[in-house]
Amino acid sequence: MLIVSPPPQDPELVRLLVAAVDELNARYPEDPTAHGLDPRARFLLADVEGEAAGCVALVPYAPGVGEIKRMFVAPGHRGRGIATQLLATLEDRARAQEIRTLLLETGVRQPESVALYEKLGFRAVEAYGPHAGNPLSLCYAKAL
Repeated sequence: MLIVSPPPQDPELVRLLVAAVDELNARYPEDPTAHGLDPRARFLLADVEGEAAGCVALVPYAPGVGEIKRMFVAPGHRGRGIATQLLATLEDRARAQEIRTLLLETGVRQPESVALYEKLGFRAVEAYGPHAGNPLSLCYAKAL
C-alpha cells in the first residue's frame, strides 16, 4: 500500500469522497451530510495496487489542534488495516505540524468507526463546535 497526498481535485479522491458522503447519507437520512469541504483540508489517499482504497483529511481546528475529516475506506478494501495506516500517517503529519491534539466526529450508527478509534487510543469527549447538541454525533480526541 502506498499513501500519497493528492490535491483535493484528484479524481480518485473525489470518487472516494462522494462514496463517503453517499454512505453517510444512507446511514443518516434525517441528517444529510453537507458536501462542502474546508479548503484548508489536507488529504491522504491509500493506493492499493493502483486503486484508491481509502482517504482521510486533516484540518486545522485551533492552535495545536487538528480535526480528522472524511475518514473512509471503500467497502471492498475494508478489514485490511488501511484505516489504521491512514490514521498513523495522519498522526505523523500532524506531529510534524506541531499539532498535539486530534479531534474527530463520528456517529452513533457507525460502530465499526467507533471501535477503530477507541482501539487506536481516541477517547470520547463532549461534542464540540457544530456537533454540540446533535444526538447522532459522537466526538473523540487523542493527545499526540
